[in-house]
This record gives sequence, structure tokens and C-alpha cells, in this order.
Amino acid sequence: MCAQDNPNNRQVVSSTPLFWSTAAAFGALWGTVEITLGSFIHTLRIPFSSAILASIGAALLIAQRQVVPKRGLSIATALIAALCKSLSPGGVILGPMVGITVEGLLVELALLASSRFVVCAILAGMLAAVWPVFHKLLSGFVFYGTTAVELYVAMLQKANAWLGHADAGWWVVMAFIGIIASIGALGGLFGWCVGKDAARSLGATP
Repeated sequence: MCAQDNPNNRQVVSSTPLFWSTAAAFGALWGTVEITLGSFIHTLRIPFSSAILASIGAALLIAQRQVVPKRGLSIATALIAALCKSLSPGGVILGPMVGITVEGLLVELALLASSRFVVCAILAGMLAAVWPVFHKLLSGFVFYGTTAVELYVAMLQKANAWLGHADAGWWVVMAFIGIIASIGALGGLFGWCVGKDAARSLGATP
């Protein structure tokens, strides 16, 4: 169980205007990363590109919460980042905007018990990284109905046939999700370390 935040900790944020200015700064940065780096790595078809982008976003949110341990800040930042994403050359793309918002919500939920406990930070990174996989599955079901589900089942059956084992396809899926979760965990840990250093420099931790 994650430890509760110490109420005696000195906090950088004490007013609503500063809360929203922090959310705006990190949200704009996250949105810029999604528009620039995101477009670049998707164009190059880099493996696990969605997980990498989600991990970067989670790292930003986690680092932010080490300096500003305010509940609600992660989801507020995600909403601003989603609005920034709408300014990309491709125009308003609902899917990525929803994805960014949900990633922020997952980080918010993971840090709900404690924004400064490393286990919560790692969990937040893992949830954010794994979400794009389920987002694609849900999007396929919404737009194509049961046809998408039948396609995924056929792919699993084909993998079973190729590997010569009835459950081989599921093991491949689990390994794939494990790799993505590991990427997210590294992103969460990196954000926690960077945020801790920044908070210590600013005197935001005891």
C-alpha cells in the first residue's frame, strides 16, 4: 500500500492561479512532445512508439507531482496537453486526444495515495504505457464492432498454429504487454528521480 503524503511537507503550490499555471506549462510541453516527437517516431515506425510516448508523458506528470504534490494536477495537465494536440497539422484527432486524457487520469489514480512514493510512480508509468494497447482494442471494437474482435481471435489462432501450441498466442501477448509495462516502469522511475532532484533543489521536500 502506498504511503500517505506527509501533510507537513512544504508545498510549492498554495493557490489556484499557480496550480493552473503549472498545469499549463507542463501540458503545453507534453502537447509539444506529442506533436513533434510523436509525429517523428510514428513516421519512422519505431517499435513500441505508443508506449514510448506514453512513458514520456507519464514521466512529465510524475516529475511534476514531485515538485507540486497537488491532487488533480495530472488530469488538468492532460486536458491541456490534449487541447494542444488538437493544434497538430492533422487537425483535431479525437482518438489521440482521448488517449492523452485517459493517460493523465490513470497517472492521477496511481498517485492518489501518494504522489511521492516510488512504487506509485512506477505503477503510474506502467498504467500509462499499457493503456494505448487497450485503447486500440477499444477503438477497433467501437468502429468495427465484432469484426475487430474476430480479427484478433484469428490472429491468436494463427500464432498458435505457427508456434505449435494451443496457448502460445496468449504467451506472446503477455510477453508483449510485459515489455510495454517495463518501458512504462522505466519512464515512471525516471520521472520520479528527476522530479525528486528538482523538488530538493527548490526546497519542496523536507
